[in-house]
Amino acid sequence: MCTILIAWRCLPGAPLVLAANRDEFIGRPAAAPGILVDHPRIAGGRDLLAGGTWMAVAADGRVAAVTNRRSEMRDPSRRSRGELPLATLAAGDDAGMRRLVEGLDPAAYNPFNLLAVSPTQALVAHGGDRLEVVELQPGPHVLSVHDLDQAGEPRVEHLLTRLDEAAATAGGPDELLAAMERLLCDPEWACVHGDLYGTVSSSSVIVRDRGEVTYRHAPGRPCEVAHEDVGALLRPGQDSR
Repeated sequence: MCTILIAWRCLPGAPLVLAANRDEFIGRPAAAPGILVDHPRIAGGRDLLAGGTWMAVAADGRVAAVTNRRSEMRDPSRRSRGELPLATLAAGDDAGMRRLVEGLDPAAYNPFNLLAVSPTQALVAHGGDRLEVVELQPGPHVLSVHDLDQAGEPRVEHLLTRLDEAAATAGGPDELLAAMERLLCDPEWACVHGDLYGTVSSSSVIVRDRGEVTYRHAPGRPCEVAHEDVGALLRPGQDSR
């Protein structure tokens, strides 16, 4: 992922509303969301080059996503950052996710941002020269290739302002999710159009108080391809891919 919009504990009845664009080299092969783990049930897309995923969603309402941090450093011998979302959710409950996130070795990976969020806990790990773990406060947040809610970064500040406005005026989580998906369609601020590198897909999630999870995915630029419901992947009776 390269742009993640997060509304954590902003609205009654839905502790988490999230929407994210994945920016990547256009030719990098990837599979659409499928079942990554049966027990506990975890779904997400899959990077077919390095393995792993950019975003994983658990049936119990936990979500983990990773972005690359802007850095000159890239060591191909290091482990894939795509391991991190699935490992985070596989760690289990809030306590397990916190232990995993706080115990990460940043030297094992190229620089990353890792979001680990549930209805009751929200963490971001910034991995680079050192590991910094930030606890999210209730409200809107933007995570990209910088620190969480990076001050002075025009794109982050613009999206954060628009997200704050959307959260303040939304009549409910579905209305907020629709507004967030529209924000990610904006070619000036979120949806990257390029011949070699750009936005290749988009995903969005609502986690409601009663445990229901809405999971949507657009298999292309969200300004050109509509989000579709893929939440059935999180329900029993679906076959593994």
